[in-house]
Amino acid sequence: MKTIKYILSIVLILSIAKVNAQDILTGTEKISLSKAVEIAMLNNYELKIASNELKKADNNNTVGNAGLLPSLTLNGGVDYGHNDTEMEFTGQNSEIIKIDNAESLTYNSNVRMDYTLFDGFGNVYTYKKLQGANERQETLFRQQTELTIVQVAERYYEVCRAQQNLHLAKESMRISRERLQKAMDKKAYGQANQLDVLNAEVDMNSDSTIVLQTEQAFLNSVKDLNVVLGVPVQNVYQVVDAIKFRDDFTADKVISGALLNNAGMIAQKQQEGISNLDLKITKAQKYPTISAYGQYGYNRQDNDAGQIAYNQSMGSSAGVSLKFNIFNGQQQRTKEKNATLDFRSQQERSFQLQSELERDAANAYTDYVYKRRIVELQETSVEQAQLNFEQTQEMYQLGRVTAIEFRTAQQNLLDVAANFNNARFTAKVAEFYLLQLTGELIN
Repeated sequence: MKTIKYILSIVLILSIAKVNAQDILTGTEKISLSKAVEIAMLNNYELKIASNELKKADNNNTVGNAGLLPSLTLNGGVDYGHNDTEMEFTGQNSEIIKIDNAESLTYNSNVRMDYTLFDGFGNVYTYKKLQGANERQETLFRQQTELTIVQVAERYYEVCRAQQNLHLAKESMRISRERLQKAMDKKAYGQANQLDVLNAEVDMNSDSTIVLQTEQAFLNSVKDLNVVLGVPVQNVYQVVDAIKFRDDFTADKVISGALLNNAGMIAQKQQEGISNLDLKITKAQKYPTISAYGQYGYNRQDNDAGQIAYNQSMGSSAGVSLKFNIFNGQQQRTKEKNATLDFRSQQERSFQLQSELERDAANAYTDYVYKRRIVELQETSVEQAQLNFEQTQEMYQLGRVTAIEFRTAQQNLLDVAANFNNARFTAKVAEFYLLQLTGELIN
């Protein structure tokens, strides 16, 4: 409950602040992950749908919908009759009276209140079910919020990866361009031949192709992020690609947190409680229903034919009724059996989800730990590749290594740096998945 109110308060604050995603995402300022999440909280389509479902559940959560309040109705009507009437009166002076085109007019109106005094506490259980359904919808809204944040993080870090790779590709092309220019200068002074120039030109063209490919991947990744953010797909911008990892995860903490705070697990437990209330509502139907009513009404009838020209009444009435189902072909028994089976099925689903969640949490933690180790190894590889390239570059300028060896060192640095970027951002997404499993993502 507190988490949902916290989420809704954030959305309300952002709405009051009038965060304009269109202006933000077309500016020159880099977009941070927190800003992207703020935009998604306002514009994500799935989150808007979940918000509408939450409002519907809140609208249904009333004592009136549960049948705990009396109903008040106003009734009224007018009946008109036009008939040929023939009447014979008994007695010594009996006679027959015929009246053609006799008219009759009847007016009636009343205000009536009905109230169920007792129905086996079925209305009480119904109200508890509405409350439980509302709480479950709040949990589902939280679950959709967490899913949206994870989706934003996945798309955001994919943009980061593509942006970093684009920078690497441009840097590699810059180095190749400088190498081509130096080869052309050396050829002009007779220190290099045409083959050196051609090799440098081929490598620069290859790097130019890689730049175009990585730029296309970057633009496509931005479009994917825009869909999740709920903003125009054609918006183009850059992102803040600096990341920092958390180091406070332990296997026991992750598993216990998932079992206690996971939104999916909480929603299933709530569904189990709703199924139990359905069983109680079904059992309540075998008890008698006691209802009371009170009404105040007015009736009048005008007649052209008959001894009474008009008849009029006005006043109040009240009463109590009892309805008890003695036998209905064992339908009640069948309903109770099926409701019991539904409740047991929900219990089994809870056990199943608990087992799956424990497995997923353990696997997610292991996955995160190994991805962090890969990041550390890749970081060391980048440092080594950078040192190797710098030394090779110096020796190439001195003429101690060939162009092929220089190109190999350059390509190796590009590949290792790209692998390092992939490892970093993949590990960060795994961290977000851990937070989602343990219910810590929003907090």
